[in-house]
Amino acid sequence: MVTGTRYGGMEYSDVRERTAGTRRAARPGFEPNASKLRRPLTRPGTIARSSLVGRLTRDDLRPIVSLVAPSGYGKTTLLSQWAEHSGQAFAWVTVDEHDNDPKVLLSYVAEALDRVQPVDERVFEALASPVSSVPGSVVPRLGSAFWSMTVPLVLVLDDVHLLHTTECRDALSLLADHVPGGSRLVLAGRNEPPLRIPRLRAEGRITEIGPGDLSLTKEEAISLLHATGVRLGEDDLTALHQRTEGWPAGLYLAALYLRGGGSPGTAAVSFGGDDWLVSQYMETEFLARVSQRHRMFLTRTAVLDRMCGPLCDAVLELPGSAATLAELSRSNLLLVPLDRRRVWYRFHHLFRDMLLAEMERLEPGLMPVLRRRAARWCLRHGRPEEALEYFMAAGDVDAALRQGIAQLLSGDPEGAETFLEQAISSGEEVGAALRSQLAKESAAGVPGASSLTAAELRVLPLLATHLSFPEIGTEMFLSPHTVKSQAMSIYRKLGASSRHQAVTRARDLGLLEG
Repeated sequence: MVTGTRYGGMEYSDVRERTAGTRRAARPGFEPNASKLRRPLTRPGTIARSSLVGRLTRDDLRPIVSLVAPSGYGKTTLLSQWAEHSGQAFAWVTVDEHDNDPKVLLSYVAEALDRVQPVDERVFEALASPVSSVPGSVVPRLGSAFWSMTVPLVLVLDDVHLLHTTECRDALSLLADHVPGGSRLVLAGRNEPPLRIPRLRAEGRITEIGPGDLSLTKEEAISLLHATGVRLGEDDLTALHQRTEGWPAGLYLAALYLRGGGSPGTAAVSFGGDDWLVSQYMETEFLARVSQRHRMFLTRTAVLDRMCGPLCDAVLELPGSAATLAELSRSNLLLVPLDRRRVWYRFHHLFRDMLLAEMERLEPGLMPVLRRRAARWCLRHGRPEEALEYFMAAGDVDAALRQGIAQLLSGDPEGAETFLEQAISSGEEVGAALRSQLAKESAAGVPGASSLTAAELRVLPLLATHLSFPEIGTEMFLSPHTVKSQAMSIYRKLGASSRHQAVTRARDLGLLEG
């Protein structure tokens, strides 16, 4: 006897098997792998995702569910728990690389639906025919069969990120238009599913669940650690939860690390992405899937606390970084967007640790070079605090000193003081040096203590070129008289008597690049 969910005196199950004698149509050349049609069972000790399951079992759940997250976030586990607690039948297909043939993929979908309620024989005839058209015959018939089902069900396609052919992706998009009332189509994977997502959002037909939803809460993290025999104090647990950002795989690897001899009292400090367990997992699940070009991009930009296209262009001295960031973000490589416009990003803490460890191993001499490039970009774009951080990380004490003094000279004494406090708190010697130099500049009453105006700061870089005052005026849409007046003011404030002397002084103070 097959167990399952009962509807109107009949039983349906996502694990119900049909014998060969009950199949109503020949399927020449294709024998489905039954294991791909079985829902994975929940492992004992798995953390119950009660809040998310409750969200998925609500009656007002939208017909399309997109479940997208990197590896290790428990997508399949959540869906399996949903099936266990749902009153609906589940039709399940676990996708693999072999399903990039649209007839193979849709044959599995038809078989999965047929296990819940018999599917029209014409669907299987179209699938078996060597001359039938997928968009013209197979998809319309399968879509009609799906739409006509009278049993409420959830059709799950897991690992859809493995589908890369246009025909398969188009077929799923069309199938999404035929979800019957009361049923759901769930597409789970590491990348955004092949649907018209903006249109579905506008129509209110899609529920989207991402890494933020799948991250474990602090209470769930406690349950996971307890299940593995690990117990931490409140402060250590909080720190470890923040360090892993609630990533279930990361927390589980941390538990293995602690069970293997890691100190519970220093777990948050000592456990990181450079640990062997984490680096092996990330190598297999993330880096092995990207090109060598993208791998180099990832490792070299890991020196950045946060990144945008222009900053990465400057650091790598290569164009096209904005497009690369967008592409990597879509592939869910633990790259976290920081704004809704998808301009700024950062790496997941553990992923960044792992990338930095790899760079330290392969290109250690390049790290300070990249950090100096980042610092200079930040200086040019009004981010002096970040510039100081990069200069200090690069071990460039002289440049950091010129960052604090330059801020003072450009009329921002509060910013200079902030730099001082940051340097002191860092514990680096650059903090005794910066305090001394700033005090010296202020006490001596150097001419540069008078602030340069915004207009003067715009003219200053052009004084370092071969352009004459009239040519500078043309470049900046200013009169030659205005340029000359601003140049004279710059000379006076920097204590210079000539253009060359002013440029040299500005470079010494970090107002211009050397």
